[in-house]
Formats: sequence, C-alpha cells, structure tokens
Amino acid sequence: MKEERQIQIQFRLADVEEVQFATLTDVWPEGEMQVTNQLQFGAETDKRLVRCSVHFEYKKNDITQLLLTVQAVFAFARESWSTMYQLEGDEWVLPAGLLQHIADITIGAARGILAVRSADKGLPRVILPLVAVSQVVKNNIRFPRKQ
Repeated sequence: MKEERQIQIQFRLADVEEVQFATLTDVWPEGEMQVTNQLQFGAETDKRLVRCSVHFEYKKNDITQLLLTVQAVFAFARESWSTMYQLEGDEWVLPAGLLQHIADITIGAARGILAVRSADKGLPRVILPLVAVSQVVKNNIRFPRKQ
C-alpha cells in the first residue's frame, strides 16, 4: 500500500480585487433568481502566484440582473512552491485540496464584497448561494514552467 506524503504549504492572500460588479436593471425583481457561477485558476509560476477568479450571474426569467467577478491572488513561500514542482513534466502540480481551499477563500471574499456593494447600490439583501467546491474542483491542476 502506497503512503501519501504530507507536506505543509505556506501561502498568503496577497490581493483581492472586485473585477466586476454590474447591476443591469433599475428595478430588482421579486422572487427567486437563477444564479450561475464559474471558477477559474491561473498561475504566474515565475512569481509563485496563483490566481483564483469567481464569477456569479443572477438572472430572472433569462434576463441578467447582476454580475459579480472577484479575483484573489495567493503568494506562496519559495520552499512550499518548490515542493509542488514536478521535474519530469517541468510543471507545478497544485493538489485539488489546496485549490479547493483557495476557492473557498475567494468565494468568501466575493460574499463580503457582494454584501457591501448590494447595500451601496440600495439593493435588497442579495445572497451568494453556497458552492460545493469539492464537487467543482476534483483534480489537481498543472501549470507549466514559463521560460
């Protein structure tokens, strides 16, 4: 039986940016809305940075009411970044569990931004639904080394 190696990965939240907040209606509709979400990851391997973006779209009767996109940037300690490097592929492999944690942090930031921005716009309390990140991010992600 093969034992999995446990490593401690050190990183910090370096930046959170509200990329997009747009209300596309003058009157907020009553009742339930459809909410869709997208989750994306990117990396600047030369700088040991990982970016996570979340995008939410609120619709009522197929008409977009609100758009929210938030990006969080995570900076990794040199030693931690090195432990994820795979020589044979000349790439960094980020474990699914780590990516899920990063996504949870980014979604939490989006939740706070949505609460503040909704109040600023005079919207009724807009709720960000729960996202089952473990159902969305199931596999490790590979980022090739940039020359």
